[in-house]
Amino acid sequence: MIKILFETALTDVKKTDVEGVGTLRYEVSGRIYRWVKNHAATTLTAKQPTCYDVGSVGTEALYESVEEPVTNDLMLNAGITMTGFAISGGICYGWIQVQGYCPDVQVVGTTNIAVGDELIAANGLDTLLIASAPGTAPTYSSHYIAVETAISTSVAQVKDVMVRCL
Repeated sequence: MIKILFETALTDVKKTDVEGVGTLRYEVSGRIYRWVKNHAATTLTAKQPTCYDVGSVGTEALYESVEEPVTNDLMLNAGITMTGFAISGGICYGWIQVQGYCPDVQVVGTTNIAVGDELIAANGLDTLLIASAPGTAPTYSSHYIAVETAISTSVAQVKDVMVRCL
């Protein structure tokens, strides 16, 4: 059954699970969102890339909770937060975007980023970075695609991306 009525706006966060963790929300624009819990002890900021916990692979819980990107989980890109989430136990439920065009995401890199380059979450940061050498085939099954160019710099730049984490 597909849920079509939602209690929350895309920018709402809640202390309890009011939408059903893992629920997908399809928008007319082609964007898809997932209701998740921040299960980590780290606060998430708005427009931050997240990862699923590799410890949940093989269980239903995989698609129910997210965390700030850490080394072990970088291959499990989950999506972009729509607003800030508190740490687990606080106001820690909200929406992440898992598919479609997403404006104003922070990217950073030591290499110029071209339109079409594959991006992934940066370890321990709230930014995206280039995943592989420019012009090579994608290596991650869930990733982001640059839709704007970015120059090589250690300072984060706000750019638009396509989210491919469904």
